[in-house]
Amino acid sequence: MNPMVIIMRKLLTVSLFALLAGVAQADELKPARHGDFAHYTFALAWLPGFCTAGGEGCLPSQPKEELIGLHGLWASEPKSLEDQGVKVQQWWASGCSMLPHVTAVPLLSEELRQRLKETMPQLASDLQTHEYVKHAQCFGYDANEFFSTALQLREAVVDSDFGRYLSAQAGQTRTGAEVKDAFTKGYATGERGALQLRCAKDAKGRNVLTELWFTLKKDKLDRFPEVDSFMDTPAAEREDTCSQPFLLPKW
Repeated sequence: MNPMVIIMRKLLTVSLFALLAGVAQADELKPARHGDFAHYTFALAWLPGFCTAGGEGCLPSQPKEELIGLHGLWASEPKSLEDQGVKVQQWWASGCSMLPHVTAVPLLSEELRQRLKETMPQLASDLQTHEYVKHAQCFGYDANEFFSTALQLREAVVDSDFGRYLSAQAGQTRTGAEVKDAFTKGYATGERGALQLRCAKDAKGRNVLTELWFTLKKDKLDRFPEVDSFMDTPAAEREDTCSQPFLLPKW
């Protein structure tokens, strides 16, 4: 074979592996301001549960191809607010309205907007605008970069052993301990408290899984889901509501 052809093939192979490696992990996300916070809460929705329990419900047009959906990526309380005596519960309730900001609808590429429509709960109140206005814009994140990073984090979960475990449980009843065992095994992490599970009652009175919240180190976001990206959820922020066995409903 022509030596030049061999060289070109090797270069293409290296480029392909580099591209796949880039997809596997999220981009580094750096706040332009108010960056004095410690961690993120990365919230995924178990869509069949989220859309039928504990909230306003999803629109009839909700896509039903995905089980694991994107809810949000939330920065923890900035230290500047902590120093003012602002309680973490107030920060979670108010978000960016507590800091200088402008309220603006995020301008997203059409491709990104379509992907968010496929993976986020579709509510009467526009969730992606809410998420950007409340949790992102006061930090100066570019909307396209912010949501692209969040989607990359979601894909990393879906494509992981833990994500495959969750998908295999659709229609089954499990305990929080069982799911957290799968989490620690799947990611080889001892930070069991990095995962919070959220449950609510559906119209049939069943206890169903609605969300999974991961606590991630701010400076390790681009390494997710490697073991050093997780951290134990601070005690004041723990909102695990799945103390009883729960159903992982399916579409």
